Amino acid sequence: MLEFLKESTFRANDVFFRALNILKKHYISIAGLCFLLFVTNNLSTYLALYLSDLTGSGIRFVLLLVFVTLFFGLQLVLIKRAILLANNIEKTALRNYIPSTKQFIHFILGLLSYSFITGVVYLLCSIVCMPLLYMGIDMDTISYEINPLLTAIIMMFVLIRISFFPFFILENNFSFVRSIKLSIAFTRGNTTNLLILMALLASTYLGQMFFEYMDYSIFAKIMSAVNTFVIIPSVSLVLAVAYVGMIKEYKGSYDPELLKNII
Repeated sequence: MLEFLKESTFRANDVFFRALNILKKHYISIAGLCFLLFVTNNLSTYLALYLSDLTGSGIRFVLLLVFVTLFFGLQLVLIKRAILLANNIEKTALRNYIPSTKQFIHFILGLLSYSFITGVVYLLCSIVCMPLLYMGIDMDTISYEINPLLTAIIMMFVLIRISFFPFFILENNFSFVRSIKLSIAFTRGNTTNLLILMALLASTYLGQMFFEYMDYSIFAKIMSAVNTFVIIPSVSLVLAVAYVGMIKEYKGSYDPELLKNII
């Protein structure tokens, strides 16, 4: 039974370097799954463009379902692999990596919930920003700069708080609602450390954007290679290591109240 009353913290740098050590030992399997995700995403985009004028809407819809199932199914396999490695389980039966239909559906519902929350937050930010019009700020500036930036900042914190919901779905077969509630309770008191982890993971991407903006093509390509072959494969491992480390220290209700854990 999961319990989550005791507050816990972890060191972001320890989690990051442990994840890198795991990645070094199992690079082929982790990077291989990331490569399959990359191929699936690009192949679906290519086929969508190529078949747009050659096939009917029915066939395109079927292909969309196939690629969505394959793409998100591979993501769940990657997360499950990361959880097992973080628990020092290096080998297990293939069936233990494959998500059930229920787990897949609840994962998709969780993603849709995040999209819905994003829309609500964007609408609320639009209302909050309306007084800026009376301060002489241009409507385009509010619509295309201030409002999106404010929404992005808020949703970044929301994403951090619910980032572990797929782990609860895969490990405990919980519904997406309970998994999101548990993730919010789980990350209470650890938001700063998780933010540091996200900053570490995003630093090379920001570096790539900076070098591209400054037209330093060689450095931009180096940072792009680091992103592709190190950072992207590390993301699931970093979250899995953090998840396993925190879950061992938490004690309390396995069905926490949402409002008590938001702040």
